[in-house]
Amino acid sequence: MKNAFAPSILRLLGGISLAICMALPSSVQAQQATEATPSQDDSNKQLLQRINELEAKVKQLEQQQVAPAPVPAAPSPQAPPPDETPQVNEVAPRLKLVVFGDLGFQWYNHIPSTFEFGSLDLFMTARLSDKVSALGEALFVAQSDNSVGVDVERLLLRYRQSDYLMASVGRYHTWVGFYNTAFNKGEFLETSTDRPFMYTFDDEGGVLPMQEVGVNLTGKIPSGKLGLNYVLEAGNGRAWGYNVEPTQNYQDANNSKSYNGGLFMRPDFFSGLQMGFSVLYDGRLSVPGSAISETIATVHAVFVNNNYEILNEGAFVRHAESGGPDFNTAAFYSQISRRFKAFRPYFRYQYFNAPTNDPVYFYASANAYAPLSVTSFVGRLNGPSAGIRYDFTEYSALKLQYDRFSLRDLPTENGLTVQVAFTF
Repeated sequence: MKNAFAPSILRLLGGISLAICMALPSSVQAQQATEATPSQDDSNKQLLQRINELEAKVKQLEQQQVAPAPVPAAPSPQAPPPDETPQVNEVAPRLKLVVFGDLGFQWYNHIPSTFEFGSLDLFMTARLSDKVSALGEALFVAQSDNSVGVDVERLLLRYRQSDYLMASVGRYHTWVGFYNTAFNKGEFLETSTDRPFMYTFDDEGGVLPMQEVGVNLTGKIPSGKLGLNYVLEAGNGRAWGYNVEPTQNYQDANNSKSYNGGLFMRPDFFSGLQMGFSVLYDGRLSVPGSAISETIATVHAVFVNNNYEILNEGAFVRHAESGGPDFNTAAFYSQISRRFKAFRPYFRYQYFNAPTNDPVYFYASANAYAPLSVTSFVGRLNGPSAGIRYDFTEYSALKLQYDRFSLRDLPTENGLTVQVAFTF
């Protein structure tokens, strides 16, 4: 700016000097002459007025040069956008806690209608270092005798070397299919009011090993846009019998261990899609009076994004007695839902078929197979479920579900469940 105004100032100063020079002779002549003419006086006055105007203009230009440019007003701060994900409560510098709960009402044609307390789930995570973290999940669950039991669902210590290797040790959800690892006990995370029948927790009568104590390895496989991942697990295996805890938490009943391996892909070119399979083998289940091996194969293809949820899974279970026959169980389910703002209607069809004389599900006595109520149902079960979920707040949902099941050699079941699930 200074260099730009310099020529103008010089021109003005030159004009002032010229005017002064022109005025000096006139002033000398006025002093020497005894009589000054009126025209000369007028010229002198005009010159002085011109000089004053030029000086004023120079001052104006100087003020414009040194005056600082106006500073624009700072924009008013805007409120940050609302966070749509549940807030995680920090209860200690390293510990974060999320709580899930559910309550409801259930009516089925073969049991009395009832209001029910579902569960209270305390889900805790902690980062112990850049590579080491811990996970704990404690449950308060209503029991069939109306008591409330305490259950440690998971307790894990995890080491993350990189995206290609993560190792965990402790009690974990087995990677047997998709549903068991995608959803914990917190019903708020699930679209429906309950898990598919094939994924009922084994300590509640389910037939698949949903929990295990052992080690777990998982990570990515370099595969470009295919997005391949692997899972490897080794644990104590399961125990079966009347009033027996399936997960062998403290002492394995034999030296045989269970081994599980799986692969799945999440392709970059199809966001939301996951497909995979797993195979679990236990050479010797802890079953009273029998030496039985177990093989479980699962396969899944799911698609999940903000609006759609399409879940498809199948399982095949083979129990083989040493020197005896094989017993095979087959199961699958398909579930689809679509979100419309706060509402999400859904539909599910499932099929389950377990042989009634399977020695794992029934204890083989000297005379006949006697049922021990180890599972909630053994036989064939199939039928649809339809419902709707309404998220009336960001952290709470109301669900309404109707079930109709056909059972082998038993009357058809019709049921209605209303559930309120929440997190905080």
